[in-house]
Amino acid sequence: MATFALNFHFFGDSPFSFKLTNLAIHMANSMLVYLLARQLWRRLGFDTRSARSLIPALWITAIWAFHPINLTPVLFVVQRMTSLSALFMLAALTLYLYGRQAKNIPGFVAIATSLLLCWPAAILSKETGLLLPLYVFLIEWLVLGTFSTVSTKVKWLTLLLLGAAVIWVCWAKWGFITAGYSVRDFNLRERLLTETRVLWFYVRQMLLPTPEVFALFHDDIAISRGLLQPASTLLAMAGWLAVVALALQQRARRPLFAFAVFWFLTSHLLESSFFPLEIAYEHRNYMAFLGLLVWLASLLFSDQKKPTWLVPRLVLAGSFVVFCGLVTSLRSLQWADEFHRTQIEVSDHPGSARANYQAATVAMQRTYESGGGGPMAYHMVQYHFKLAARLDANSKAPLMGLLYLDCTAGVPKNVETLVQLQERFATGRFTFGDRAVVQSLSGLLVENRLCLGDHEVTALINAALSNPSADGPIRGMIYAVAMDHAAAKMHDTPLALAYARAAVASDPGSVALRVNLIHLYIQSNQVEQAQQEYAGLMTRKVAAKDQASVNELKNLFETMEKNANGRQKTG
Repeated sequence: MATFALNFHFFGDSPFSFKLTNLAIHMANSMLVYLLARQLWRRLGFDTRSARSLIPALWITAIWAFHPINLTPVLFVVQRMTSLSALFMLAALTLYLYGRQAKNIPGFVAIATSLLLCWPAAILSKETGLLLPLYVFLIEWLVLGTFSTVSTKVKWLTLLLLGAAVIWVCWAKWGFITAGYSVRDFNLRERLLTETRVLWFYVRQMLLPTPEVFALFHDDIAISRGLLQPASTLLAMAGWLAVVALALQQRARRPLFAFAVFWFLTSHLLESSFFPLEIAYEHRNYMAFLGLLVWLASLLFSDQKKPTWLVPRLVLAGSFVVFCGLVTSLRSLQWADEFHRTQIEVSDHPGSARANYQAATVAMQRTYESGGGGPMAYHMVQYHFKLAARLDANSKAPLMGLLYLDCTAGVPKNVETLVQLQERFATGRFTFGDRAVVQSLSGLLVENRLCLGDHEVTALINAALSNPSADGPIRGMIYAVAMDHAAAKMHDTPLALAYARAAVASDPGSVALRVNLIHLYIQSNQVEQAQQEYAGLMTRKVAAKDQASVNELKNLFETMEKNANGRQKTG
């Protein structure tokens, strides 16, 4: 967040400045990848003095820098947290390896800087920074050979203790870990099964990066409901078990193969395991890709004096760099225009509900919301909204989009769409994304962007409130929508106050809802109730995001008090 604030302070809200900063971070990471690759090559016994020994490190760096799987941490601005965390982790690993090799005071300072400065900075950037000790462990085990003299009994005892610690933490925090599954269309078991297939999908993206396999969203990946649903789940699981077994067996003879396998799996321990996150995102491979590249470089660039098939291998290595650069360039051009990007991604991923919804909203912005529109635009937007609604039977946003489209285009609303939206509000699961949908609903209703009558809005709100899966915060947001509509459209202040009180009762911890209630009290000249509610608010801890609205209230009450005192003096 600090880097975003600096971007905004110096360059405003121009997307170019944010993406340029992301690119600078990625370039710095590429340099760190080069330094780390050189150090790994040295520690593995390869000659680093000759010019030829530079080629593997340069190849690793070029692929890592130009590969399309690393595009979203640069162009998807919010994923700066991924590249920034990687920056500090790569710096930490580079300093750590230098310190382990130097074994002097500068080396000790390098290790201390790695663990005491870079590691905390990586964690503050993103939670994946917590993985740094595991990366260090892999380097110590498979590169430096630190544990080769440790007895097997000590190794097993340490493994058991670490396993017991992990189990204890999971047991103690089980409710926290699994709470998020209530808003997902998969459970913990299904997520773990699905991720075995997703990990192979990532490997395919790395080794064969054709343009059609990449996209911002991958919600078209089917959820594994069982070992044979689909059957590829069992094959994927068996494949990973075989690969891990082979890596363990060959760790002494082929340490870089073991390094690639365990580095990749370690990188996915947080984002591709039991936490209730989205199923797949490409940026999760930003660090994971490095281990695979080191192993591939060892295959392509043999250290033998007379390596076999040298020319074909060099041609293959060079061709892969060029191909990755071309695909990344193509994707960058697509990202330069949102309409172009969304249309290509929905063409490559027609089964993605999110891709279809985004294609519809971007097309809507380019046509009707820009003063254009027409039959062709209407049918295109309608097609993608309808397909998104069909692909995700729980989603409310596409149906709201259809109502918004009809209202904007001056077409009579489809009653069936409204009924379907009411059914989803009444029975569908409220996901993380639905919170933003409910928040946007307030503005759409107040500005009459859905062309709904008061009775239709009331029916929609009552349907949402009847949903048994709606928790306190969601119910509070729904009541807030009802409050805004009652106050701004129905001009019914008593009803708006009733909704505002219900919102606070549903989510007592929400400062925003209490601020809404206080403003309504003031608008209805119920100053005493407003002061009481404000006094209660001031006893609560106010988050930074709510501080501005609380300060605004404070200034309002001070102004009201000055005006009252002035009237008393005049009287």
